[in-house]
Amino acid sequence: MMAKLRRFAEAYLQMAELARYRPAAPSDGHGNIQLTLDQARDRERLHREAMQYARQFDGEEDGDTFYIGCSDFMTNRAFVWTIEAARQLAQGSDGDTTALKLLEMAATEVRTVAATRHSYRP
Repeated sequence: MMAKLRRFAEAYLQMAELARYRPAAPSDGHGNIQLTLDQARDRERLHREAMQYARQFDGEEDGDTFYIGCSDFMTNRAFVWTIEAARQLAQGSDGDTTALKLLEMAATEVRTVAATRHSYRP
């Protein structure tokens, strides 16, 4: 397997493990994974998802086209900063410092919005 595909698959496996986020899993289109508990625990299935994701991501990268979607109004600044951080990371190591700062700004914004959303009870 190509080193790049392996790294993309590893990124997917870490997203699944640490963030409980599996974008290549069957879903209802609203972020709800449509797997039985046994299917969700199936390591082989997870690894197939990771490879599917890696190939798709590689194709998007090679084509310079990534589907992002639309931002949520409350977190749209974080959305902008995250996209710009990705652009900085695409510049090579020269963009790492700026990318890290932008990601920190985005994380702070999302935490602030999340706290506001959770404290607001109509």
